[in-house]
Amino acid sequence: MTKKITISLPDELADEAQASGNASAYIAAALRERRRIQGDLAIMADLWGPGWQDGITDDDSARAARLVTGGDAKADAA
Repeated sequence: MTKKITISLPDELADEAQASGNASAYIAAALRERRRIQGDLAIMADLWGPGWQDGITDDDSARAARLVTGGDAKADAA
């Protein structure tokens, strides 16, 4: 079942959603990904306790982002 809603987005996000060819599917996928990430974070908090992410540095976050986007693997291996 689907429900039609009206939303307002910042220009750059609206442009990105429209450029996808199917803004509804694009936004639905983004919301599902957010839900998945929140679930994963909850699992990690259950495993390692509250504050587990406090030791993650900006370099760690940048490396993870590069790995997800297919960044420079040689630089990550160093």
